Amino acid sequence: MNKIRMARTARGAIIATVLALLVAAPAAAAQPTRTVHGLHGFTIPADTACPFDVEGQPSSGFSAYTEFSNGRLMGSVHAKGAYVNAETGARYPTLDNFHFSQWYDPATGNTYVVLEGQAADWFLPGDTGPFGTVGPHGAMYDFVGRITFTIDANGATTQFSWVGTATDICAALS
Repeated sequence: MNKIRMARTARGAIIATVLALLVAAPAAAAQPTRTVHGLHGFTIPADTACPFDVEGQPSSGFSAYTEFSNGRLMGSVHAKGAYVNAETGARYPTLDNFHFSQWYDPATGNTYVVLEGQAADWFLPGDTGPFGTVGPHGAMYDFVGRITFTIDANGATTQFSWVGTATDICAALS
């Protein structure tokens, strides 16, 4: 199994696990559950966002999620830091500040997301991205505005639209 298929499969598995936990919540639960997390560094492997490894290096911030008994997920992220080209050390400073709503349609197996604010997002090869089908190295953009997208049961982004601005992070880190 190649790196791309593994990443897509892993993303699909994560989404499925989260959705299973949401569906397993008691239907009668009246109060939503809110969870707040600190941020941690991470690495996006080469060819899943850019042709090189990209390190996410948050310096401050948090993410907060509210899960509702009907399966809807709402949240916000406030993160200051940088994306870094692991090979060259080139940095793209970022100040992600957005809120989102996410819901699952059991009839289609799709997850729908609406996000507003400033947010970096990356796309696997073959996904539908802001400029059509994403090429062999993936893509990564810093969006300011409103984005909407659909993730199918396999974890692939099959629909993507945006209003606002988009900066190519891979180009900035090259």
